[in-house]
Amino acid sequence: MGSISLSLELVATIIASILGLLAGPRISWAIRAWPGHESFHCDYLKCHECEGGIRRGCHNAGIAQDRLYALYSASMAGMAIVAWGIGTKALLSWVFCVSCLIITVVDVRFLIIPDTLSVRGCWAGLAYTGLSALWVRFGYAPPQHYITFADSFVGFMLGGGFLWFLGWLAWILLKREGMGGGDVKLLAAIGAWMGWKPVIATIVIASFLGSFFGVGGIIYRRVVNGTKYKPLSHMIPFGPYLCLGFLITFFLGMDPLYRIVEVYQTWFEGYLHQP
Repeated sequence: MGSISLSLELVATIIASILGLLAGPRISWAIRAWPGHESFHCDYLKCHECEGGIRRGCHNAGIAQDRLYALYSASMAGMAIVAWGIGTKALLSWVFCVSCLIITVVDVRFLIIPDTLSVRGCWAGLAYTGLSALWVRFGYAPPQHYITFADSFVGFMLGGGFLWFLGWLAWILLKREGMGGGDVKLLAAIGAWMGWKPVIATIVIASFLGSFFGVGGIIYRRVVNGTKYKPLSHMIPFGPYLCLGFLITFFLGMDPLYRIVEVYQTWFEGYLHQP
């Protein structure tokens, strides 16, 4: 019986990896279609053949990124089955990983987070948790990924409201945009899918990673290029850090947040007891 289950999981892993590989061109299109081309346009599927774009160093040109996206998609699909087995959590983990890839690349290139993913992600998350609640209410076993609708709604409100408040506060104090609207909608979508506790974990982890890599980037530019740091001189994409914090929380739970808090508490207590 155990060998049959193992064989079934192996077959499912292979099939999922193949389907993930076949999704590669669509993922490439989804990345190339931004900014400003939300509707499907077949020309973006031919960008890897554009010799003029390759010569100009166009973001969209070249086949190397297509291969990387396809390999990433296939790997995530296969690992999702290995990690979660056959079920909703495996499917959602692949969808989340691919969506975060698209958001990360587009946000780094253009400082844009597609509303197609963030706004629709909010409604999809609320709809999923609402239907899951009805499913359980009728006496069926809950799906692999299950949170209550109340938790989903609070997470949606907390995620969107927290970053909106930070952006509003930055505008009042600094008279400039401190948080993009795309980040607000993205965190609201994360809350709709994950609930309010993972939203807090995502914010803390994303802020920690953003600070670490942000300071590292400033030091790198200073050492390598001799560029002096000017406060508030340029926009920093926060979407990739939110995506990374979200995926870490989705796969590992709340433990990474507890570890960060523990490290900070240890450092802070050591700082207070310095002679």
